[in-house]
Amino acid sequence: MAVKPANHTATVAVYPGAFDPIHNGHIDVIRRSVMLFDEVIVAVAYNPHKDAALFTPDERVAMIRDVIHDLEPRARVDKFSGAVVDYAQRIGARAIIRSMRAVTDFDYEMNMAQMNRLMNPNVETVFVFAKASLFFSASRLIREVAGYGKKVPELVPDLVMERLRKKLGVE
Repeated sequence: MAVKPANHTATVAVYPGAFDPIHNGHIDVIRRSVMLFDEVIVAVAYNPHKDAALFTPDERVAMIRDVIHDLEPRARVDKFSGAVVDYAQRIGARAIIRSMRAVTDFDYEMNMAQMNRLMNPNVETVFVFAKASLFFSASRLIREVAGYGKKVPELVPDLVMERLRKKLGVE
């Protein structure tokens, strides 16, 4: 491990998302982000007025904690509502981690990064790509497949699949 200068302040990054549920693409991005930043806050985003997620924010936080517990204290989990740049400023994060699965995500993510920069130029957006074998991972697709009673161990940790199948009433 590199020696940090005496005046080094920890670089905190926030990785926001719905994580409904968290999948191996998310986990890959978290694990790689911990190598780049001193601390990564995995932040479950929710809207208390119109959140249509399958899992509650607290259920998502608990699932993520269970999956990344080996990365503590470098990675921890929180939840927030509102603008991510406001949340980042509140917790002292200097970067927002975003991931793209394919070129189809590029326009949306680039627009979001530019808007965040307009709202707070002190918080930078950093793109971290999941490994290629996980590019097609998407929580929406995983929920749909699980609803049909199928398992996708390549895309979701076992404990997440168990909770997903239970939530969907599929055994």
